Amino acid sequence: MNPFHGPPEWEQPAGRHTPLTDPVLTVRQITRLGFVPRRLTRIDHALVFATPSGGYRTSLPPIRPTRAEIISKRYTAVYEVDMGVHPVRARLALPSRNDALQFDSVIELSWQVGDPAVFVASRHRDVPRLLLGELERAARDVTRRFAITSSTQAEAEVLRAVQARGPLGAQAGLLVTWTMRLHRDQDNIEHERRMQRIDHDAVEKVHKERRAMALDFETTHRALAYGEQQQALLLQKQKWRTELQDAELAKVDFYQRQLEQGGVRAWALHLAEHPEDSRLVMQSLRQDQLSMIRAKADMVTQLLNSDNVEGYELEGPKNLALRALHDILNHQLPADETGRGAPAPRLPLSAEWPDEPEATVPGPQVPEPRQQPATAAPAHEQDVYLPKDVP
Repeated sequence: MNPFHGPPEWEQPAGRHTPLTDPVLTVRQITRLGFVPRRLTRIDHALVFATPSGGYRTSLPPIRPTRAEIISKRYTAVYEVDMGVHPVRARLALPSRNDALQFDSVIELSWQVGDPAVFVASRHRDVPRLLLGELERAARDVTRRFAITSSTQAEAEVLRAVQARGPLGAQAGLLVTWTMRLHRDQDNIEHERRMQRIDHDAVEKVHKERRAMALDFETTHRALAYGEQQQALLLQKQKWRTELQDAELAKVDFYQRQLEQGGVRAWALHLAEHPEDSRLVMQSLRQDQLSMIRAKADMVTQLLNSDNVEGYELEGPKNLALRALHDILNHQLPADETGRGAPAPRLPLSAEWPDEPEATVPGPQVPEPRQQPATAAPAHEQDVYLPKDVP
């Protein structure tokens, strides 16, 4: 059974979770015998009653008037008002200093009916349009003072201007919370992004070139340092090679001088460098001196027994042979392995040579060769012991 005697004058068939623009859901005329049943109104809906004098009385949920109160106060109509919270997201195009360019603003707000009687008396039926209109009227005069590139400053000024006008929807009994973000239009944003991309590419290119130059400089510096090190090393090697060659030449000169001064001095040098070779040095000296004595003795024998030369030609060589024989007989040999050595008898230098008949040679008189002055024997060849086995 229908609790009301007639259909409602206004009914909005909006579901609970559908977007709502008008919070007044139903409007009904109340007859003298009519009543409002409590079980047909939701708990979050308010009832606004119209009085005969044109006023409005609000019955907030969950309070519901009785039938006696409705009859006694002679209410003529009842409005069922939704008091829930409703979100709204919208976009507005606001003019800039240049009419060809517009700011693009994004608005997010949420509203609900704070005073149902005031809202019913305001006669508004599209709450989002009411609130967006107030924002647009407050923002248009502000954004016209800014260029399209000054969106940050324009947004700050718009926020201050809207807040100075008072709370949004207060005259219609609404409670509103809102935010606004102001930015350039899409074409300007894309242009700015292209310019930013160009700047980024240029900066990246410059950075790459700088890094390449730094790398080249570092590589060149390292190559130069490496080249200098190599050159210094080559010079040092060349210096060492030269010093080594000089040392070798000095060593060659030293050994050449030592060898030129005689075998005994050379063996003495070897013995100074290698003391462990003393036995070998002594044996070698002994063999060298024996060989020298035999060679001299053979030379004297061959010279005395020769018949191919004239007598006067043998005067000088005979004296030299006698002196060589004297040196041989007086030469001192090194001691043997036992360290023993008997001194040989020294022969006087004035030993006489047996007389020989002079050979007569026809022809002009040949001058007698000049006799060479006697020379003293070397110091190392004066006192020589003749071994028993030497003929």
